[in-house]
Amino acid sequence: MRRFLVFTVVAVALFGVLAPPVMAQAPAPKVTITGLFDQITSAGNNFYDGNYARTSDREWYARTRFRPDFAFEVGRTKAVLGLEIDLQYGQANALDGGYPGGASAHKGGTNGGLDLNTDIGGVIEVKWIYTEFDLTGKDSLLPFIPVPTVARAGGQPFGSLATYKIAYATGDFAGVSAVTTFAPNLKTALTWVQVEEELAGGNRGGALGRVSRGDDFAVIASAEVTPFKGLDIKPMYSYFHAEGLTSGSARRAVTNRRSVGAAFSGAAALGGGNVAGETSNQENRHTIGADARWRSGPFGLDPTVYYQFGTRESQALISTGAVKRVEADMSSWLFDVIGSFQTGPFLLEVRGIYSSGNEARDNLAKRISYFEPLNLDTGYYSTWAQIWALGIDYFNGGGGSNAGMASNVGYDRYGRAQFGVRGTYNVTPALALYGIVSPTWTAEKVDTDTSAARGIVDDRSFVQGDSRYLGTEIDLGTTWRFAPNTAFDLVGGYLVAGEALDITETLNGVATKRESRDAWTIASRIRLSF
Repeated sequence: MRRFLVFTVVAVALFGVLAPPVMAQAPAPKVTITGLFDQITSAGNNFYDGNYARTSDREWYARTRFRPDFAFEVGRTKAVLGLEIDLQYGQANALDGGYPGGASAHKGGTNGGLDLNTDIGGVIEVKWIYTEFDLTGKDSLLPFIPVPTVARAGGQPFGSLATYKIAYATGDFAGVSAVTTFAPNLKTALTWVQVEEELAGGNRGGALGRVSRGDDFAVIASAEVTPFKGLDIKPMYSYFHAEGLTSGSARRAVTNRRSVGAAFSGAAALGGGNVAGETSNQENRHTIGADARWRSGPFGLDPTVYYQFGTRESQALISTGAVKRVEADMSSWLFDVIGSFQTGPFLLEVRGIYSSGNEARDNLAKRISYFEPLNLDTGYYSTWAQIWALGIDYFNGGGGSNAGMASNVGYDRYGRAQFGVRGTYNVTPALALYGIVSPTWTAEKVDTDTSAARGIVDDRSFVQGDSRYLGTEIDLGTTWRFAPNTAFDLVGGYLVAGEALDITETLNGVATKRESRDAWTIASRIRLSF
């Protein structure tokens, strides 16, 4: 006992001597908050529902966004919690407030309405919730691997894991990412994206009894190479696997006359009966290519090239009228190039886009020629348009509810061919004026013997294409940074509608062709960044 007491006293004394230096070396915890407040109002006519032949869809509304990110740091390890609140001004219909009324009761994208007394419940969205830590290198989880790797686990942003430009994967995802730095001019990134999860027991039973939509995931491998100052190249390979139905962000909703149920991405075409589809109908999609950016004096060039291939299984109608599992071959391209020139306060930018597409009469169950990104979070072509893409009011745009040009690059199955010119003049460092012109076509002719949602109207639907010209959008805007971290944006956009936006409707039992009409919008925003 005595020897034990002596040992204890010595141990406590040693701990008392050694503990202060150890505690002194521990980094102090730090919490920071960054984010923004947006106050937005916008008005517009004839582009909200994607039906350019009927001009009754018009609105003028206002809303607020609060987007804070909380970073909790201890040394090089940190955890981030990103939240988002979107509330429109006023009650939009009979359902009051936010939850349980739901966003469907209000402006698309908002969590609720700030009506009288403004008592709103259940409106906070969790955008990011991840931990960032050193995976390899000194003082890491795997210190025996000498090269440094920073990993993230949890709900996180794509950022530049896949691309520089918004072209394949952006927005947020749940999974794991790891960025390894081999040299100052060479980095690699490996990302696992869990799209949908199959829990234990979810795959039991037949197609009508299963509750799981399958184990859907994506893997993205990319590198960042800087051969010399001013040039960055980002080659990328991505593999996407889906079983049965999957997220609409990763798969375009299109009509295919020869698919069961006619909805190529619907439950009937992917298994029938069960809302989850049949997980044995699988898709294996590969995307390979490169993104790059080059700067030399006043010149800039940002080219993007991707090729996509793979297979997708679905249930289709064969010539005898029977239902059979059919495998479609995928083969599609995306080219997106931005060139820029800066002279004094004036910046000129030119952008060209081409994405391949299917012809109107193609059987999509056998051949897919349109490009499908993993997730663009409605961000494609953003800041280059207000109607064809998301702009100052980022809840509107993209061509309308069915066009999907902000989420899926192309227009319906027909692909995209676009030429944009943007000029920005900085009157002062705080005040900028800009103008944009964007004539837009499709790669293949649009069949206008279809509905506004490009669905079947009669036996002439999806027989042949009629026009490639979607129209030309013209935008004029200004940005005024009138106070520290505070900016005022004002922009107007006008779309001269093209013949490819014409539609066919059934009126009094007769299929009637209707011509598209022009559309317009005006939006303003005050943004406080902190």
